[in-house]
Amino acid sequence: MNDNAHVNILLVEDEPLNTTLTIAMLNMLGIQRVHAFASWKQLESCLDDLPPIHLALLDLRLPGNQDGYYILKRLRADPRFAHTPIAAMTAQVMPDDVKRAEEAGFNGFLAKPLNFDRFPQNIQRLLHGEYVWDAF
Repeated sequence: MNDNAHVNILLVEDEPLNTTLTIAMLNMLGIQRVHAFASWKQLESCLDDLPPIHLALLDLRLPGNQDGYYILKRLRADPRFAHTPIAAMTAQVMPDDVKRAEEAGFNGFLAKPLNFDRFPQNIQRLLHGEYVWDAF
């Protein structure tokens, strides 16, 4: 994926400030197509209308019992997302948290607050199918 203007990112984040900051950082990479949702319920109602997604970024801690792990499982069950890179985003960065995300099937782990210096490279790597574990 060299032309970021045509990249579609799925973002599930319940904190408006984190959503705004993540979108701004993606925009700085030339990524203008960010499909942002605050919950699985919001995403599920629009899932059939989404264009092909090149990368999904999921907050692990969401209100209720439909957290990032739940959303990962639901997305992976959909053939359209079977091979889509999906990265966890969370402030929970203890070794057990990282291990759980890896075992759950995430392709990456981005610690919050997002590292402004490493974020561009991490996103490009994820878009190219690399695993990115930036937990510290």
